[in-house]
Amino acid sequence: MIFDNPIFAGWYTDAADVYRVVNTTVGNVDTQERRQVGAAIPCRVYSSQKNGPAMQDTAARVQSTDKLSCDVSADIRAGDELLVTRGGALGRGGEPERYFAGNPQHYYDPVGGALTGLEHMEVGLLQQNIVR
Repeated sequence: MIFDNPIFAGWYTDAADVYRVVNTTVGNVDTQERRQVGAAIPCRVYSSQKNGPAMQDTAARVQSTDKLSCDVSADIRAGDELLVTRGGALGRGGEPERYFAGNPQHYYDPVGGALTGLEHMEVGLLQQNIVR
C-alpha cells in the first residue's frame, strides 16, 4: 500500500464516492438500481486532459479524460460512477466531479508490497457533461 511508504503518505489528496448499478428483485420483478458501494475512498486524480466545451446543435458539452490512483484494495470496477471531491482527503470540501471508470489496472510490488510500498491501482476516467 502506498501509505506504508512515508514519502508518499500524503499522496492521496482526493476522496471518491463509488456508485454501481446492481440487479435487484422486488417480488417477481427484476430491476436495476444505482447503489453506493464505496464512500470517501482516498485517491488522487492526475494526468488531466481537460478540453473546452464542444458546441453541438442542441447543447454544449464538456468532455475530459483523467486518471485516478488509489489503493489496490479499493472496490472500483469498469462502468462505475465516481463522484470525486478534489482535496476531500485533506478535509477540503467542494463540488464533486462526476466521472465514469474504465478498466482498473493493478500495480503490485514484488514480495507483497513490502519493498517500496508503491502498490496502487490506476483507473482511466471519463467525464462528459452538458454545459448548463
